[in-house]
Amino acid sequence: MPAITVLMGVHNGEAFLAETLESVAAQTFSDYEFVIVDDASSDGTPALLASAAENDPRIRIITNDTNLGLTRSLNRGLEAARGEFIARIDADDVCLPDRLAIQHAHMQAHPQEIGITANFEMIDGEGRVLRRGGEPLDDWQVRWLLGWNPPGPHPTFFFRRCPDGTNPIRYDEGFRTAQDFDLWSRLAALGPTRRLPDALIRYRRHAGAITHSRRHEQAQNCAAIGRRNLAARLPQEIAQGLEPLIALFSYNAKATPATVRAAIAGADAMVAHDCASAPGASHRGWVRKMTAGLLADSILSRGAGLSSPAAIAAFVWHGRAHLPHLARAVAGDPGTAIKSLRGRKRG
Repeated sequence: MPAITVLMGVHNGEAFLAETLESVAAQTFSDYEFVIVDDASSDGTPALLASAAENDPRIRIITNDTNLGLTRSLNRGLEAARGEFIARIDADDVCLPDRLAIQHAHMQAHPQEIGITANFEMIDGEGRVLRRGGEPLDDWQVRWLLGWNPPGPHPTFFFRRCPDGTNPIRYDEGFRTAQDFDLWSRLAALGPTRRLPDALIRYRRHAGAITHSRRHEQAQNCAAIGRRNLAARLPQEIAQGLEPLIALFSYNAKATPATVRAAIAGADAMVAHDCASAPGASHRGWVRKMTAGLLADSILSRGAGLSSPAAIAAFVWHGRAHLPHLARAVAGDPGTAIKSLRGRKRG
């Protein structure tokens, strides 16, 4: 059996598919199979896949007769997978040459861990680097982040196919989007996970990506998953107090003085709880920095607060304790901050 199953679902992906296939073939780690589910493509995808499979016996192609969507397609691939580990990749992304070697070596050295993600280089449709991913995360930090987002883009995922030691994991087919967030939440419930410091993927963002075309649906699914994770991690009163912030974060509310005040009050209660339970001073500083960035993104960008002087004033006044931490977050990752503050289209 191969050590790793590289898993990909593709639907009409000919624009970037050849580059993705080449990046997997160029891996320095060779003990893998490449399971690709063609989700009823009608462009040049089938021909590209057939040509690649003819030249590489590690490629196994599964073809859907009708379009099933990414979640169901990935489950078809998982049913066929034989590797101890699953490495995800999408048909518009690029694996850097040591991706499989680094992730496999880490998991072999840390048998208690269930899965790992990695940092990345975000690229545009032309392959130009837009920004690079952030810092490494330990298990405590990942669990905190799971209230809001997965710990890395889906194509960076590397996890045990049978995380409980017996049963293969599957995606929840109730999620057409954010299926990666749900999957990682369930993995993290079974054991430790982390994000590696290495940038191992070139993660492509373009107009056809699901994160753009189904933004509203994805935001609602992320809110439901994050709410579930927060309820499992926090006392009930604190989790319920985060509802105003969740509404802004998921594009379901506009920033007004009242919603800003309520969102910051909920965040303050969360920070107090998490700083009391943090492993050390560095984790407390990290929580304050992340919360400050979360508030700015939710209120000023997703909640359209930048267009409301009253909302900005409320953010500055009620969130004044967070501003020094926000300044440090912006200084550490100015590209992400600028992107966020330009405003996002509401779902």
